Order: sequence, then C-alpha cells, then structure tokens
Amino acid sequence: MFHNHASKHTLTRVRLIIRADASASVGTGHVMRTSTIAAEFFKLGHSVCYVGAIDPMSLILERFQEIGVPYPVLKPEDFVPNHQNDILLIDSYTLNPSDSFIAKERWSKVIAIFDSVTPKFDVDLAIRPSLTSEETSGNNIRTLAGASFLLLRDSVTKTFPRNTEDVTPLRILVVGGGSDPSDFCDAVTKALTELSSDFIADVFSDNIDLTHELDARIRIHKVSLLVDDYAERCDVAFTLASSLSIELLAREIPIGVAFGFENQRIGFNEMVSSGFAAPIGNRNQAGEWIIDAGVVNKLITSNSYRDALRSRISGLIDFNGPQRISQEILCL
Repeated sequence: MFHNHASKHTLTRVRLIIRADASASVGTGHVMRTSTIAAEFFKLGHSVCYVGAIDPMSLILERFQEIGVPYPVLKPEDFVPNHQNDILLIDSYTLNPSDSFIAKERWSKVIAIFDSVTPKFDVDLAIRPSLTSEETSGNNIRTLAGASFLLLRDSVTKTFPRNTEDVTPLRILVVGGGSDPSDFCDAVTKALTELSSDFIADVFSDNIDLTHELDARIRIHKVSLLVDDYAERCDVAFTLASSLSIELLAREIPIGVAFGFENQRIGFNEMVSSGFAAPIGNRNQAGEWIIDAGVVNKLITSNSYRDALRSRISGLIDFNGPQRISQEILCL
C-alpha cells in the first residue's frame, strides 16, 4: 500500500499550471495523462489550471468535469504566472523550448512529461511514462520513469479473467485513443469482420465506418469515459501504444498493440520485447495500416496465449504512480 508523505506540503498551497493541447489531430493523450497529476493536486488541496488550445472534445469535457477542472481553459497569452507558488507542468510535442511562456524564471518549478519526440525543455524534473526505469534524461535532470511512476487515472482498476465455465462470446475492446486520428479502429474492426470466431467487439471511435455494424458482432460507441466500463469486463483489447495501452496493462488485460505515430514506436517495442503485449501491426509511410490478422486471430481463439500475456503483466503496476509523482513535485 502506498503511503502519502506529501501531506506536510498541503499547508502551503501551490498552483499547478498545465500547458497542454488537445484536438482531433493532436489527440487527447497530453491532457488525459496530465489529468492524473491534476487530480492528485486537487485531492491535496492545491489549485490546478490548464493553459493551451484544448478543443471541447467529449472525452476531455467528461474528464475535466470528473476531477473539477474549469472549461474553457485559458490561452497562454491570457495567463499571468506567479513566480512564488506556480508550478508549470508541460506536456507537448510542438511547443518551442524558447517560448517565453515556459521560461524557468517565470515559475517556481518547471516539470515536463517527455518521450522520444518531446522537445528538450529546460526543466527541474522530467517524467517519462514508461514500463522501464531510467534515472536521468540525458542532461543530468532527475527523471521519474518505470512502473512505479505511470500516469493512471484513479478509475483504472485490476480486472480478472473470466470463469472457465463462462461460454458466452469473447468480449473484445477496440480503442484508438481519444480521437483515433490514425483510423486504427477502422483497420482493426475490418480485420475482425473477416474472422469467423464468435465474439462481441465494442469499438470506441468517433470516425469509424459505421457499416461495420452490419456485422452483429460489432458494436460502435462514441469515445467517452464509458470505455472504462467495457474495459472492466473485456477479455482482450486491441489498442495503440499510447497512454491508454498502459491503463489496459495495469488492468492486466491481454492486449494486441500497434503503433501509428513515431512517438508510439518506443512504447510499442518496449511492450512487445518484454512480452507484455502482442504486436498486431503498424501504419506505413503511406498512412496505410498493416494489421497482422494471424496475431489478431490467435488472441481471440487461444486461451493459453491470452493467459501467457496476462501472467507476464500480473502485479507489474500498482496504480500509485500519480501519488508518487505529485509527492516528488511538491518536494522540489
């Protein structure tokens, strides 16, 4: 059990300012993963404010309402930081490191979430969402990484395999993130319709070809936090190597994983090489998906294959990453 040692810091209220963007093209990942830290700061009695270009996407609005973030958010030019008690958290692939808004002298402390394509921001602490540990980010900056520092929403809980006597159709979850900008769900759903297996596939996407629903095994849903309810009772999931894939692994669900963007390649290789997920494909330079129908079929038809994946991720993640990260931020 994780014990919260950050309570001594709640006597001094700070303000966490999160610089992140979200749109149909950018996706929702930057906002969704930073929201896990925002939720912890709210619990500790601190203030949280998002700053950036965040479109009113249903998943974002639901999440903000869930944790208490006001919407619409402020634009950077409309926000005046307080150097004494404002902590800046950056999560962006496109923000210029020389942008005056993120200059260190304007903030009490600056933290960034980064991966292989994140710009080299000048920060006091780095967070690398990853299943493997790494002590520094290359510039002698303290880095929080590994299974103990994963950004998981507090609604994510462990699932359990179905009873061996359960003969109902296999329950499949297909999700490509908050906006599915790469049309991953469409590609995977097409592969599923070509199989003869008995299953029910719940597909979460706002831009999928609805003719897939002509197959009675396919149910298409708009992207929302309702995905959590389906994740709690699914037998196998197909997803991208993104923040959501980490949540599914934390739930100990066998997953087939793919990558559609360069920033997902390292996470994909990490999960596959560690045996935590099955590789089901990638998007080529022409933007076309190459889905391995053989692996997809094996995940659906082989109990032993799914059980082997589940056994390797069992106990890997303890759900307390956001608490540990918040403690580290407040101790700076």
